[in-house]
Amino acid sequence: MTGAPSSPATSALAVRRALARADAGKSLSVDDVEALLGARGPALHELLGIASHLRELGHGTAVTYSRKVFIPLTMLCRDHCHYCTFAKPPAKLDSPFMTPEQVLDVASRGRELECKEALFTLGDRPEDRYPVAREWLEARGYASTLDYLRAAAIRVIEETGLLPHLNPGVMSWEEMARLKHVSASMGLMLETSSGERKAWSSLAGGLANVQ
Repeated sequence: MTGAPSSPATSALAVRRALARADAGKSLSVDDVEALLGARGPALHELLGIASHLRELGHGTAVTYSRKVFIPLTMLCRDHCHYCTFAKPPAKLDSPFMTPEQVLDVASRGRELECKEALFTLGDRPEDRYPVAREWLEARGYASTLDYLRAAAIRVIEETGLLPHLNPGVMSWEEMARLKHVSASMGLMLETSSGERKAWSSLAGGLANVQ
């Protein structure tokens, strides 16, 4: 959208027109959406009411959730984010990774509590930073943390019936494609996608150094 800025009267008219289309259940154009983003006061309250009504028409008023059991496969991570409360160095852990038996024990107890999903939490490629992680994986025939994660997810599916949700960090397209067949969903808490060795960001008034 280019050209001279709209006058207040023109903008108000655009908002009214977009509200009427939304209330009638019609498709909204890009111009309609842009107009609604500028809704204020009574127009905004009307927009919220229309949105609520359409949501209830499509999904009802029930709030659903899925019970999950958390499986911290490894708390080692190649990154060093100062605000992170999850990752730990090897010296503070009894083992670099949970064993398959430990994974299945947690998943089985989750199933007994009627959980439906197994949420795998883990650091990003710890073998890139810690020799102890690399050695643990190699000793058990795994080329990477992602390989082990895939194997653990398969066992959880086959032996407990829980649906794995995987949070393995930054992945390539090929790695995501390989894991999609053993997971109901995947997530990512992304600090940076920069290719630089160090990225700095200001968080909560402090600096987080990602190495």
